[in-house]
Amino acid sequence: MSSLDLSVVCVYLMAVLGLGYLCGRGNEDQEDFLLAGRSMPWLPVSLSVAATMISANSFIGAPGWAYGSGLAPFMVNATVPLAVFFALSVTTPVFYALKVTSIYEYMGSRLGPLSRGLAVAQFFVNSLIQVSSMVFIPALILQRLTGMDLVVLVPVIVAVSIVYTVMGGIKAVIWTDFAQMLVLWGGLFAVIYVGLKGMDMGFFETLQVAREGGKMKVLNFSFDLGDTNTFWASLIGGTFMWVRYFCFDQVQIQRVLTSKSMRGLKLSFMTSAFFMSVIYFISLLVGLLLWRFFDGRPFSNANDVMITFILENLPVGVVGLVISGTLAAAMSSVDSLLNSMTTVFIKDVYEKNLKKDSGPASLRVTMAVAAFFGVAVVFFVLVGFGGTVRSVLDVVGKYISYFSGPACGAFLLAMFTVRANDRGVASGFVLGTLGCLWISRAMGLSWLWNPAVGGVLTLLLGYGISLIFGNSEAYGKEYTASGVRRSLEREGRSYEDGVSVLPFKVDFYGYATVGFFFLQYLVLFLIQ
Repeated sequence: MSSLDLSVVCVYLMAVLGLGYLCGRGNEDQEDFLLAGRSMPWLPVSLSVAATMISANSFIGAPGWAYGSGLAPFMVNATVPLAVFFALSVTTPVFYALKVTSIYEYMGSRLGPLSRGLAVAQFFVNSLIQVSSMVFIPALILQRLTGMDLVVLVPVIVAVSIVYTVMGGIKAVIWTDFAQMLVLWGGLFAVIYVGLKGMDMGFFETLQVAREGGKMKVLNFSFDLGDTNTFWASLIGGTFMWVRYFCFDQVQIQRVLTSKSMRGLKLSFMTSAFFMSVIYFISLLVGLLLWRFFDGRPFSNANDVMITFILENLPVGVVGLVISGTLAAAMSSVDSLLNSMTTVFIKDVYEKNLKKDSGPASLRVTMAVAAFFGVAVVFFVLVGFGGTVRSVLDVVGKYISYFSGPACGAFLLAMFTVRANDRGVASGFVLGTLGCLWISRAMGLSWLWNPAVGGVLTLLLGYGISLIFGNSEAYGKEYTASGVRRSLEREGRSYEDGVSVLPFKVDFYGYATVGFFFLQYLVLFLIQ
């Protein structure tokens, strides 16, 4: 790495640490650290939500995936706006009205300790797998650049994320995500500019060549259950996966719950849906550009496509910018997951089972827990991702798919039925996970079908077993979505600052998001 590139990276890292320090100066208690005092403006929140999803896995993995499969992998993310619509119109207003810090507190209030414990366990498993993969990509790039071992690089990358997350809490996470998303955009467009200049072709001319090469075929209506990128796998399996992620995952919900108001919450969630789909689509277009740039040359490792282009073709200075973009994408996901894991541990484990008094955990304890999880990430990334040769996006999706469906099914039972109870839902969760594992392997399903299989099994088994265990009166029915709506209407709290706070109320933000969902398919149809 040249001295100029190294300087660019160092300036970026110092700026991130400085921003973390500035954000942390106003933190006085746990609520400031975990929820920013519920005072964040909508734009940085929306970019933070998007940045958490558009990690280094997308920055590097998506072009590699598109290099081999064309734009077809976009189908994996096609139902993101549909899931966000569901979150805007139903689930997030419930959590907002109840003023929860951890959404797994909700499971305890609605059902009981068994369901809450299982939901917490799957969250930690999913989060550790995700956050570890998000460290692997920038470490891999720096290893190629410097020759240093992953055992050295991984702790360095995680340490930077730990420092500014511990210093500034969720406020630092959101504002650094905002800045890092801008850096990520700069890196993507730098690759596009240099690639087009190197081929001496226009952008649309490059896309025409990709179309002629069959790389623009996206809408595949095949019923092949082993194919990840079909329309049906996306619509059914993808919807379950993204509903779990955007409606019932602490990482995303915690971001939007920092908003100043319901208006800011809905605006940030709606805008993030647009950003996520557009940035992922552009990342895939970069893969098509690189396919033309390298004349379809084979790569043994899908992740090497983008890395090779960076190392061999970018000029001095721009390499530093793109590496900073990769680090930005990685750390914007790492910081969010570290903060959310801290929140869940403090609220659902420490304060519930380990703390002797009933008050909230101190700021010092909360910061120490965040540092602990950062150290745990180092172990997971070194053990779990050092030898993968497939796109990291594909690997991570497979790992977490077995838990996504059962977790989604458990929350759906809690929020939308009055007869579901703790033992029934917990039993359905366990049996749904085991059943999903067996069915997926027996039928050779693509991992994108797993969330739907696990979700449906958990819904059916959880509800059926709840009826068998029975209860004379529905427990916690005031915490269902309909129960929360009735409570808000009785209290005259249907609107806040002119925006509806009621579950099951579709407004402009919901209509715009679901409209964008259908617009995607129109664009995909036209380009192929």
